[in-house]
Amino acid sequence: MGVRSRILATFVVGSLLLSGVLFFLTFTLTRTNLREQEGELGLSNDLINETLNSVRASLILATIITVLVGLMLGIVSSERVVRPLAGAANAARAIADGRLDTRLEPTDDPDLNALTESFNDMVARLQDRVERDARFASDVSHELRSPLMTLAASVEVMVSRRDELPERGQAALDLLVADVARFSSLVEDLLEISRYDAGAVRIMRDQLRVAEFVEQAVRASTLARSPIHIDQRCTTTTLSGDRRRLARVVANLIDNARLHGGGSASVHVCPAADSNSHVWIVVEDAGEGVVDTDTDRIFERFSRGVGASKRGASEGAGLGLALVREHVRLHGGRVWAESRRDGESGARFIVELVCETAAP
Repeated sequence: MGVRSRILATFVVGSLLLSGVLFFLTFTLTRTNLREQEGELGLSNDLINETLNSVRASLILATIITVLVGLMLGIVSSERVVRPLAGAANAARAIADGRLDTRLEPTDDPDLNALTESFNDMVARLQDRVERDARFASDVSHELRSPLMTLAASVEVMVSRRDELPERGQAALDLLVADVARFSSLVEDLLEISRYDAGAVRIMRDQLRVAEFVEQAVRASTLARSPIHIDQRCTTTTLSGDRRRLARVVANLIDNARLHGGGSASVHVCPAADSNSHVWIVVEDAGEGVVDTDTDRIFERFSRGVGASKRGASEGAGLGLALVREHVRLHGGRVWAESRRDGESGARFIVELVCETAAP
């Protein structure tokens, strides 16, 4: 039973109890007085019974009116009590959606003002903490870029003279090149995330033919030979989007399949199952799949899921899928993970985007 129902029940039960007590006392006292004064006033039994019936009817009517009044007062009171709670719930949902500038309006009630002030103070501290963390990530990323560029340039010089190194030196150089590339990717991801946190992301929209765009994005990925399956209904489908960011979405999903999905991926482009105005870009892998408890968690920052250690993945910092979600949200779409539908082992990542030229 909710708060509103409890308040209503309290008022109704209270009015019933009060009316019942008054009914019993009034009727009992009236009947006793009439019986005691029956001889003095010369009242007949018929007149006394008629008077008692009238009193009983009046009391029943008064009881009904009292209960209705109690019900009305309960409705008004419950609305006044629940309204601030509903406002707090809406504010909490807005904060959970990332609108940290949300605040509760002060009221005339000193008791509620204490709650309002505490809530607003908590949100202000949370906003300050989030902004401080975002600035820290941005500052660190920017500071890392300069030494990283110097390191990358030095590695390029060493790569140009790789043949002059002994075999062990060449192996060490190859490891260094791979780690520098991974480090560079991590710094770029951190910078991209910090731009989202700062609200400084702007997209450059182009008209993209979905089939051609996906083919180009896959060919430029780390698994360039991944099979691509284009639904015939999507050969002429177009959408408005940022080419670079959507290509990053496809690349990150393929990288995820390479690292955690058995080292292979297949890409499918098809109309959305439940909407003719949306198109799906699906990346399937042949790994162990995604645990049900991980389907949302893997899109969080620095999270690779509980099965990451079992898959033996040593690469990746857990930002790839987080960036996928941010890029897709920026385009008004959504992304989710599920098990493959063909009965094979593996995961299925679905990107749903609004298309302008819908499939027939």
